[in-house]
Amino acid sequence: MKVFRIITVLILSTFTVNAQLLYKGTSNLEDLEDYWEKELSPMTELNEIVSYIHNDPFKNVFISHIPAGNPLMRELEVNSFYGARTHPIHKVMKFHRGIDLQGKNGEVVISSGEGLVTETGHDENLGNFVRIKHKYGFESLYGHLSKITAKKGQRVEKGTKIGLVGSTGKVTGPHLHYTLKKNGQYLDPFDFLFMRFE
Repeated sequence: MKVFRIITVLILSTFTVNAQLLYKGTSNLEDLEDYWEKELSPMTELNEIVSYIHNDPFKNVFISHIPAGNPLMRELEVNSFYGARTHPIHKVMKFHRGIDLQGKNGEVVISSGEGLVTETGHDENLGNFVRIKHKYGFESLYGHLSKITAKKGQRVEKGTKIGLVGSTGKVTGPHLHYTLKKNGQYLDPFDFLFMRFE
């Protein structure tokens, strides 16, 4: 049994080394990027997206572009989930197209994936916000910030500080409103909060 495990580890290690060598060839990397762009970009169904990423042996090169994980540098606590709810300010039933993550004024907000900051500003409802365009049709938005530290046109890495938690806009208290889209369609961000694609 131990011999079988050792052989399996050696085979997997060899595959990993070969895959890393493959990544280093610029033309091969470009081919892989084109393949991911062609295959993953049209997908909008959660199960299809997750299955594609999990099963691709080259995922570790590209997953930093996908907005997944925690946009706060703390343990997650959800104040309000994605879906229909009674709006805390308007007191009418509205569809909540994101999730609200509990936070304190001044807590750091980070980009959940590598991308390009396409918009920063102030909205009557969202308050101060940052919008990031990621590869493969993904887009993330971070609202109610007390301060914006990212700039429009800035390229950010996964984990880059983009702002601070606040209570700007129409809110009852400090929190982060977090929205995800793919190809213009809203996704439930909760489905991506704990994804590491390992």
